[in-house]
Amino acid sequence: MTATLDTTSNLAYHDRVKQILPGGVHYNFNMPWAEVPIHFSGGRGSRLFDVDGNEYLDLYARFGAMILGHSNEEYIEALSAAMRDVLCVSHTDFDADVLELMNQHIPCAEMVRFGTSGSEILQIAIRLARGHTGRNKFVRFENHFHGSYDNIMGGRVPDRSNPVPVDYRGDYKGTVGRAENVMADQSYMLPWNDAEALEAFLAERGEEIACVLTEPVCVNGGSVEPAPGFLARVRELCTRYGVVLIFDEMITGVRMGLGGAQKEFGVTPDLATFGKAIAGGGVPIAALAGRREIMRLLESKRVIHAGTFNGYSLGAAGVRATFQILGRDDEAALTGMRRRVEAMHGILRDEAERVGLPLIVQGPPGLASFHCRETPLETPAQYDFDLMGRDIILTTALQRHGVLVSTVSRIYANAQLSDADVEYFAERAPKALAEAKQQIDDIYS
Repeated sequence: MTATLDTTSNLAYHDRVKQILPGGVHYNFNMPWAEVPIHFSGGRGSRLFDVDGNEYLDLYARFGAMILGHSNEEYIEALSAAMRDVLCVSHTDFDADVLELMNQHIPCAEMVRFGTSGSEILQIAIRLARGHTGRNKFVRFENHFHGSYDNIMGGRVPDRSNPVPVDYRGDYKGTVGRAENVMADQSYMLPWNDAEALEAFLAERGEEIACVLTEPVCVNGGSVEPAPGFLARVRELCTRYGVVLIFDEMITGVRMGLGGAQKEFGVTPDLATFGKAIAGGGVPIAALAGRREIMRLLESKRVIHAGTFNGYSLGAAGVRATFQILGRDDEAALTGMRRRVEAMHGILRDEAERVGLPLIVQGPPGLASFHCRETPLETPAQYDFDLMGRDIILTTALQRHGVLVSTVSRIYANAQLSDADVEYFAERAPKALAEAKQQIDDIYS
């Protein structure tokens, strides 16, 4: 289908890029950009501009990291000050400010360490859990995503009686070059939102398990929220069997409030990992927060965590600025963002109904997903390739009309989202939905 926007310059520029950049992309999970590669030249608030001069509403936010919006002057000044004053040192005179802000807002954050990527800091969390318990294996859940390392990315369970994840053909998170048997040797994979399955498993094999790892909202599996009482039950089971509970709050952290999903749901994990939006979106940083008893294994050097840029000043300045900006007036900026993005959810639902396209929007506002189906997903396992294909059709249709959403169909707003942005969305979404409806009918009827 011909793109609505003129993308001639984008395509020409991309021809230069792909000669040297493998695949023409910086990462492999790049589905929203498959139809037309977009190269951006500027941005302000919730709007982006490409090399053709096209304007877009940015609901992609670089996988949810850009929480403060583009060209946020206060944020830029905070980063600029750090660059002027202490660009590359081991410790700064604002370390305590950053750590105390996290300790104040995040329930589990008795102690905090910083890294530079979510994939890396998650592995340190697993190492800490192993060091604390003396056990080796961990439990993760179907269709959750915890980074791109060999032991934790992708896989499925062919035999529920022995829930060991294995590679399978067609897994878009599968990879050649993975160390042999690394998933099976280290982990088990269980269905999510099924406390009974976890209880039965831990009753049988709990003495093997160092930690249970979960997204508190399974955003990567379609923005599926935990069933009522599920997270509390997981917490109780981990306590009973001496297992460390780890929340992967890479996406939910900051987007669900400065206290993350753990504060929203009232369930405190032993450890939690943060990244993406925690530093505003302009600089990479990740954080590991947790109980003092466990985190002190790093203090004693029984567990090693090393990294040249751990706690680097620019990233720490980004965290401080983000918590200060979003924390004002009882997190008013996040409240306003949620109100406006919920209005956009309503527009999607109403216009989809008008054109006869089955569509639901699910998940907390700010990290919700739309799905081209009649009813919400109840488990991440329902998020299959057929549904992804339908969702991608709508995602690319929205892009053609100047609205960017994230892989596969997530709506990541930022704190500068305005009423004018909602109006922009209302003008463009109907045409995109009508096009998607026609294309889905042509392919799936």
